[in-house]
Amino acid sequence: MAAALIPRALTERVAQQCAVSVAGSCALICAALRETYGDALQGILFYGSCARGEDMEGGIADIFIIVDSYRNVYGKRHLAYLNARLPPNVFYREIPANGAVIRVKLAVISRADFAGGILRWFHSYLWGRFAQPARILHARDEAVRAELHRLLAQAVLTLLRTTIPALPDKSCAAETVWTRALSLSYSAEFRPEPESKAADLVRHNLADYTALLEAALPALGEILRREGENSYRPLYDTQAAAAALSRWRRRRVLGRILSVLRLAKAVLTFTNSVDYAAWKIGRHTGVEIEVTPRLRRYPLLFGWRVFLKLVKQGVLR
Repeated sequence: MAAALIPRALTERVAQQCAVSVAGSCALICAALRETYGDALQGILFYGSCARGEDMEGGIADIFIIVDSYRNVYGKRHLAYLNARLPPNVFYREIPANGAVIRVKLAVISRADFAGGILRWFHSYLWGRFAQPARILHARDEAVRAELHRLLAQAVLTLLRTTIPALPDKSCAAETVWTRALSLSYSAEFRPEPESKAADLVRHNLADYTALLEAALPALGEILRREGENSYRPLYDTQAAAAALSRWRRRRVLGRILSVLRLAKAVLTFTNSVDYAAWKIGRHTGVEIEVTPRLRRYPLLFGWRVFLKLVKQGVLR
């Protein structure tokens, strides 16, 4: 997927969002991760519900760790191999914080793979996530920080460019544009959140999303036109719309496959992966999953029946 010319205003807006102040406990996360990954650490990105201000104590902080090389990170060769073949590797960690515990989900990816995922991946796993506002907790130097700003701005453009031809052929508000964009991106993975998640997320952070759309508009001129205050008109023909919807259907199929593969891989990298998955599904859906000793010990053998049941029930979409 070729990089688009990024408007300066978009990069500046992304930089502002990346610099928004975060919970004080994030300093403890940074210190712990810098100690663990040392000179290999290039950057730390904080995203997801906790980055948007939700309770850190009741949730899990979503962190992307960007490293220079997988070989410089792992003492075990198989972890480097898995990370290179299907990035990122995902780990769980608990960090002490003044008598409490900060729960962190860590995704490890190389600087080259992160850039490649934003610029070239057909699937939306990376550019769909990081089109949403994120925070930079650490950058090795200003060159890395500037590169992250550009890549996150590119993620915004990529998600919007793939979404706009899939919008209804009528004027719409920024909220409609982004709700459709995030809905399509979420549907390309197995996720436990309700279908209303994208709409709720956009509604609660509408100022940020509207600012991103406005800043991106100069690079979208051939497919989106502003008609008035908070009114935008998609510009495309029926052939372009059909092609866009077809690509999202293919992403959905590919995403199902990749989600299953990443889930299987997480069993090898994620401590207490079964308990975490049960907790997350219960938190988002209210569906309680019984984690038996057999399931906890042999998740790859006995987890598939639970997984397929959740898909059949519509808990995982």
